[in-house]
Amino acid sequence: MRTYLLKRLLQIIPTVLGITFVVFVMMRSIPGDPVVALLGDAYTEENAIKARHDYGLDKPILVQYVIWLGKLVQGDWGTSILSGRPVLKDVMVRLPVTLELIFLSMAVALAIAIPAAIIGALRQNTWADYTATSVAMVGVSIPEFFLGVLLLLAFSIGLGGMLPSSGWVYLPGTCQTVVCAASLWGNTQHVLMPALALGVGRAALLTRLLRASMLEVIRTEYVTTARAKGLSERPVILKHALKNALIPTVTVMGLQVGFLIGGAIVVETLFAMPGLGTFGIDAIIARDYQQVQGFALITAFAFVVINLIVDLTYTFLDPRIRYT
Repeated sequence: MRTYLLKRLLQIIPTVLGITFVVFVMMRSIPGDPVVALLGDAYTEENAIKARHDYGLDKPILVQYVIWLGKLVQGDWGTSILSGRPVLKDVMVRLPVTLELIFLSMAVALAIAIPAAIIGALRQNTWADYTATSVAMVGVSIPEFFLGVLLLLAFSIGLGGMLPSSGWVYLPGTCQTVVCAASLWGNTQHVLMPALALGVGRAALLTRLLRASMLEVIRTEYVTTARAKGLSERPVILKHALKNALIPTVTVMGLQVGFLIGGAIVVETLFAMPGLGTFGIDAIIARDYQQVQGFALITAFAFVVINLIVDLTYTFLDPRIRYT
C-alpha cells in the first residue's frame, strides 16, 4: 500500500504540470492583451512596454512558464495583473466557499440517490421503481443553471424571500478577511439553493447507476446465503448488498467531483457566490494570466487527489481489493 501510494503521489506531479502548461499556452494564445485592461486610459506604448517587462510578458512563453514554476516551488503563486493582490491569498479566501458547496452538493446527491436506488432495486417494476426512475430521468435532463433559476423564482421571489437570492455568509471560523459576515444559520440559508441546484443532477445519475448495481448484487450467491442464514432484510441490504454495489458508484462520484467544479462556475455566478468558480471565470474574462494559472492549478490538484482517494476507498468497500 505504501509503495502504491507513493507512486500515485509522484504521478500527480506530471499530471498537474501538464494541465497547467496547456492552460498557460492556451491563455496566451487567446486574442487580447491584459496590459490594455491594466493601463486603461493611461495606455501609451511606453507604459505598455514597461508593464510587459515588469510582469515578464515580453519573454517567450516557455521562459515565462519556467519562471512561474520556479516561483511556485517557493510558494509564490504570482500576483494578479489587474488587482495586484497575491493569487494564493485570493484562492485561499475563496476555496472554503467552493469546498462547502461541492461537499453539500454531493451530500444532497447521496441523500437522494441511496434511498431511491435501494427502493427501486428491491421493488423492481413497481410504481416505486418507476417513480424513482422517472425522477432520475428528469433530474439528469435539467441543467444546473435552469434548476437554479427555478429555485430562485420559487424561494426568493414566489415565497416572499424565504431564501436569499445572492451573496454569501461564511461559516464561523472560515472567514479570512477583516470585513465579512459569519453565521451558521445565515450560511445555511445562502448555500441551500446552490447545493440543491448542483446536487440534484448528480443524484439522478447516481440513482440510476446504484440501482443497476443493486439489481446485480442482490442476485448474487452471498446475498442469498445471508438471507438463508436468517438475517433480517436490513443488514442483508445495507451490510452485504449496498457496500459492494457502491464500488462502481464511488468511481463515478470521483469523476463527478471534477464536473462539480465546472458546475460550480455556473452556480456560483448565478447566485453571486464568492467562490473559486466566479474567481476563475472573472480571471478568464479579464485575461488575468496569474489568476487563471492559480485556478487551473487548484482545480487540477483537487481532481487528481479526489481520484486517489476514490482508489483508496475501494479497499474499505471490498477487502479483496489490495494494492501491493
